[in-house]
Amino acid sequence: MTQYQRIPLLVLILAVLFSQPDSVCAAEPVRPDASQLEFFEQHIRPVLIEKCADCHSGDADAESTLAVHSRAALIQGGDYGPAILPGNAQQSLLFQSIQRTHKELKMPPDADEKLKPETITHFKRWIEWGAPWPAEKSKPVTTSQKTKPRKMTTSHWCFLPRKEVAPPTVNNPQWSVSPIDRFVYTRLQKEQLQPVGLASRRTLIRRATFDLTGLPPTPQEVKAFEDDPETDLKAFTRVVNRLLSSPAYGERWGRHWLDVARYADTQGDVGDFPIPGAYLYRNWVIDAFNTDLPYDQFLKAQLAGDILAEREADPEQVRQLKIATGFIALSRRFGNTRYEDQNLTIDDTIDTVGRGIMGVTLKCARCHDHKFDPMLATDYYGLYGIFESTLYPSMGASNQPSPAQLVSAENDPDSQQKINEYWDLLSYYQHQIRNHFRPWLKPTLEEYKEVTAKIEAAKKSKSPTDKLEQRRQKLLAAHKGKFCELMLHGLPWLKAEKARLVKEPPAEMLYAVIDGKPHHSRLHRRGNPENPGDIVPRQFINVISKSKPEIDKTESGREELAEWLTDPTHPLTSRVIVNRLWYHHFGQGLVKTVDNFGVLGDTPSHPLLLDYLAGQLIDQQWSLKALHRQIMLSRVYRLDSHDITENSNRDPDNVFLWKYTRRRLDAESIRDALLFVSGELDCEQGGPHPFVPWHKKGYSLNRPFHEDFPTKKRSVYLMTQRLYKHPFLGRFNGPETNETSGTRDSSHLPTQALYLMNAPLLPELAEAFGKRIQQSAGTEEKQIIQAYQLAFSRNPTAVELSEAAQFLEYYREELKTEQPDEDTDAGQNAWTGFAKVLLTSNEFFFVD
Repeated sequence: MTQYQRIPLLVLILAVLFSQPDSVCAAEPVRPDASQLEFFEQHIRPVLIEKCADCHSGDADAESTLAVHSRAALIQGGDYGPAILPGNAQQSLLFQSIQRTHKELKMPPDADEKLKPETITHFKRWIEWGAPWPAEKSKPVTTSQKTKPRKMTTSHWCFLPRKEVAPPTVNNPQWSVSPIDRFVYTRLQKEQLQPVGLASRRTLIRRATFDLTGLPPTPQEVKAFEDDPETDLKAFTRVVNRLLSSPAYGERWGRHWLDVARYADTQGDVGDFPIPGAYLYRNWVIDAFNTDLPYDQFLKAQLAGDILAEREADPEQVRQLKIATGFIALSRRFGNTRYEDQNLTIDDTIDTVGRGIMGVTLKCARCHDHKFDPMLATDYYGLYGIFESTLYPSMGASNQPSPAQLVSAENDPDSQQKINEYWDLLSYYQHQIRNHFRPWLKPTLEEYKEVTAKIEAAKKSKSPTDKLEQRRQKLLAAHKGKFCELMLHGLPWLKAEKARLVKEPPAEMLYAVIDGKPHHSRLHRRGNPENPGDIVPRQFINVISKSKPEIDKTESGREELAEWLTDPTHPLTSRVIVNRLWYHHFGQGLVKTVDNFGVLGDTPSHPLLLDYLAGQLIDQQWSLKALHRQIMLSRVYRLDSHDITENSNRDPDNVFLWKYTRRRLDAESIRDALLFVSGELDCEQGGPHPFVPWHKKGYSLNRPFHEDFPTKKRSVYLMTQRLYKHPFLGRFNGPETNETSGTRDSSHLPTQALYLMNAPLLPELAEAFGKRIQQSAGTEEKQIIQAYQLAFSRNPTAVELSEAAQFLEYYREELKTEQPDEDTDAGQNAWTGFAKVLLTSNEFFFVD
């Protein structure tokens, strides 16, 4: 609740009416966090610049007295009063005007330029947060950029070279085995924090198994680990190695990367067109993790796989490299036509490369030089030219429902040419089929029929047809000649020919990217492509680049970009991926803001450890599995999760790692664990989704694609949409599919429990789990023990064992009393009820 919501309404009104402008402007947001400030830079400031700054600049000769260059200026307002009331969007004039609900104010004034619903939602959220605005010197909003070459300098840590550091020496032998532990223990001593002891083997194997596979361990795996006569560390090393060799590892950690890659099976345009071939990229990522593809090669393939494929002879390797460029190809689409808002698609690509790979908010330099980080607008448009020189595929759009620019799986240029011609022809036929009934076309079609009939009649009577033939040719050329076949052959022929072509594709086609015509891009003033500025050479980030990149004039520059990003001296790439792994193992990164290492992000809690691990990653040939081992075999990873009151008072968020932080399972692990313990999980790798073929159904703003394909495969294989959340995953903070995201929220809401109890999935799985337990050999007591081992990886206590037996007995007796005449299996129903209790318990959902 914000400060304004806590103040009585009358007091608030009096404060607004009688306070001086300076006192109004003094209102500050309640300590905005880094994510809120990043949200402002990505979603609010660009709109203020592009849509508002021209008329509301704050200059003496501006068209309006309202200025948008600062939070204080918006609170001070203009002729109508304060533009924003932080914490109250509905009463804020700015929100009312962009929502176009105010009686007089409609912004932007031109209805054709009204803001998109998602942009209005962004403003509402921002104002409700208290209108957080980064602290900066008061200055007008930048409306133009300097394009002369400038060399940026900075002292901010993330842009500086990694430090070559050696682990410190510690006196405690328990904390001196692993280099990681020596860094952590040194910091614990500095903060005067006493670490807890080690977790039990049972706790540790459950933690590690969920961490590496997203599934619980089996009772047999738990028993084998607990009975292993080796030392704890040697026994745990075996567990870690086994888990890293499991196919489930790639499914788990591939899903983490798919969050970064904002993976979805649909495009995100107004119709949210399905992408039948998206699953190939998903599976490529999973396989890359399972084979421990070095991280530098992993990035190169995704950024420039099509270029690398030109040097490969093996057809399957060529195909896989092209599939890898789905990282770029799956950038979000916008609008009604295929490439209507291509600048926004490229912006999404740059944002994903920026935050996903480098941990910096590059897109904040789209409208102006970055306000906080040492990045110029020319840096942004240097990268923009690289991706504008790239051809993106499309599965269609509401006004152009046929696919385009799909990529041949072969290296043969002739194959790609045939594919391009194939889609051009299909698009040409599709245009005629879709528009054959249009009123504006009807006169042309009718006249063509009349002229053709007259020609036939003239031929029979042997009369001259020259003028009639000339008229028919003009009719065929009408509407730019786009309806020739409709007039010559008719609608049935067109449909039949289209159906024939659909069944006879010239080659395998991939949803991937290839180079287009290489060129430099023009800077977009205020981020508006309709207002171009100077040409900006293709380049990388000025503050990091040692020299001007040498980009092959015949290529887009994506290969050079990939080489630059994976250069061992690059200060960001290795640090960012190390931090991502640490985040997923510990619940928070060494840098808490995992997608933003910039000025608005957090500083590292253990900067020397971060640099040490980044160096280790490179020294170990960029092997992520080696990094997993190093992290998981440390003492700090193996700590217990219980509290120490004094520590909690000093370090309530466990920033300095004096214990292991208890965490709720993520959405996929919840669903997968439910399926796994009930015996219903299909562990086979997922394939394509059963989409309706593109030529049989179209989508639009009023009829967007919306489907849910039931499956019992792992959650990573679920069909994922951009415009709609998955009915299960969406309720448990599932993946964000519209922008790159390295973290997820972890909410604990009553509605989640209510959903589980009432959704069809849980009763079905509870029944399957109950049958699985009931069918296991042994007495009821042994069956109860088996249930606890499957659900919680432990044996029940004596009290739990007694209570479970009482529950089952009571349930059976109640069913017999309430339904004496019905043919029901009271025993089975009792076990189903018991299974439901276990599957919805707090312990099932959390990992210690």
